[in-house]
Amino acid sequence: MKRLLVLFISLNLLNSFGQDKKIDKLEMFYAQGYYAKVLRQSEKLLADPLYDYSGLPSFYKSLSLFRLSSDPYWLKRHTTAIDDAIAAYQDFLDNEKANAYVFAHYFEIAALKTYLEKLETSFRDRGLNGSADKLLYFMNNELNGIKSKPDPQPVKENNNSNTEAVSTGSDLRNQIVAYAKQFIGVKYVWAGTDENGFDCSGYTSFVMKKYGIVLSRTASGQLSESKQIKVENAEKADLVFFGSDGKISHVGLVTSDKGAELEMIHASTSKGVIITNVVQSTYWNPKLQATGTYL
Repeated sequence: MKRLLVLFISLNLLNSFGQDKKIDKLEMFYAQGYYAKVLRQSEKLLADPLYDYSGLPSFYKSLSLFRLSSDPYWLKRHTTAIDDAIAAYQDFLDNEKANAYVFAHYFEIAALKTYLEKLETSFRDRGLNGSADKLLYFMNNELNGIKSKPDPQPVKENNNSNTEAVSTGSDLRNQIVAYAKQFIGVKYVWAGTDENGFDCSGYTSFVMKKYGIVLSRTASGQLSESKQIKVENAEKADLVFFGSDGKISHVGLVTSDKGAELEMIHASTSKGVIITNVVQSTYWNPKLQATGTYL
């Protein structure tokens, strides 16, 4: 009986706080701009009773519908898309863990608001005033209090629709670094993994996850799972690792070009997220252990 009780509690904790690979894929595909795939997968999860506990399938269904609606040809074939997107978002807000979800996915929601502001203007330019009015009402009510943030271009390897743009390797590296710099000044928090505070590996994990790259939670794990490269070959969006006595204790994201003096952005214990020239640092340069890449 005691074992059954422990199992029951464990399953409840997993459902409440654990990650699910299928839901993680929704987030990854959304970050990469595969909105049609996100829509299909989210609808499958919504039809599966095992996912009734989660509000995220509704969340990603809503976001993908909004994104796909920017394509005039797609929208002509899906005339109820805006209504369906709004309804899905309202279902998401009805979930008992909605506040926690909004907190965890604030950047995606803020970027969505930026996107919807532009989509509203586009709809009015195309004479779709009814749809524009629905977006405006939705933003004023459901997204009230959400501050708009830059809307990053999706990063993908392939382009299979008019709504999905391809990024080159160089573009991807620049996008990752530009995104990382948005968090300069965020305070250091031990074990922190979000905009309220980062530790070093929590910061690199947070940044790379936005682009579909899932990192280990520790600096040493991130090094062991990376493709290790020579320091002189490190370039933007690669990782740089520090430590002593063979132990890795810190990680940063490279912001310098290949061949230039090594520079990184990282979550420092004293100043939070900052940019540091590694070569010129009397503290970090002696501790430099390795560089690795996931790109």
